[in-house]
Amino acid sequence: MKLSKEIRAAIFVLTSILLFIFGFNYLKGTSLLDRQKTIYAVYDEVDGLLVGANVMINGLSIGNVTELDFLPNSTKILVTIKVKDKLNFSSKSTASIYETGVLGGLAISIEPVFDRQSIVKTGDTLRSSVRPGLTELINRQIEPLSRQLQSTITSVDSIFTGASNVLNIDTQENLKESIEVLTSAINAINKSASIIENTLTEKNDKINNTLDNIESISDNLSKVAQDLNEFGISNVLVDIKESTEGINSVIQNLNSGSSSLGKLINKDELYENLNSSILSLNKLIDDINENPKKYVHFSIFGRK
Repeated sequence: MKLSKEIRAAIFVLTSILLFIFGFNYLKGTSLLDRQKTIYAVYDEVDGLLVGANVMINGLSIGNVTELDFLPNSTKILVTIKVKDKLNFSSKSTASIYETGVLGGLAISIEPVFDRQSIVKTGDTLRSSVRPGLTELINRQIEPLSRQLQSTITSVDSIFTGASNVLNIDTQENLKESIEVLTSAINAINKSASIIENTLTEKNDKINNTLDNIESISDNLSKVAQDLNEFGISNVLVDIKESTEGINSVIQNLNSGSSSLGKLINKDELYENLNSSILSLNKLIDDINENPKKYVHFSIFGRK
């Protein structure tokens, strides 16, 4: 049985339509042959989320986003999601929008909760959340730095303003003069250092000779000390020490008054008696000088 051209054209058109629908759904991540559940999630904003975005569990694709639309009489966005029917996670699970990469766009990750009493089914609405992306994290880090930088710039500007007010013309002139004086002082120090260096260079031989002389004197002193040690200076010092102790003992005896000489020195009675005797002796000598006949009798014939 031959088919007419019209029937064959119709079959071709229907086959093309079916292939197009199947391919379109395949490219969207859905399959006409697999049974799927349709679930929902509501977000305040879905900036960057597109229809056809992947829906993941632990990095494995389980479906995709099929529709984005506003809730009736609201600015919240209703996201329609189709997932595989064989998945048995709970309707208490969370659907989180996250950034897949700098250039990868957005996707939805389901954080599953497994509860046999509330297995997700078509028409359920999951909890929703939005994870901060890399760009947002960078912005969060840069924002306080930006505020600090702005505050620092303001502080620096105020410092420069204050410095400009303080450094008037007179202050600037005084500062210049101080710098010039400091420069001249540094130059003088440099000249003095050069003179000292030249002097040391010129007198290097004399300095070396002086050091050699000091070293020889030190050697000579060492030899003298050694000779004195060999001579027996230690014994001489011991004898001197003993003599000194003897002298100290004699002085102590004199001071104590136990000896005759000490009594003579320390007691006034002996001094007075001795002084009285000396006076009497002086009187006797004076009387003998004045009246010698009174004490000496001389006779040729032996008369008394």
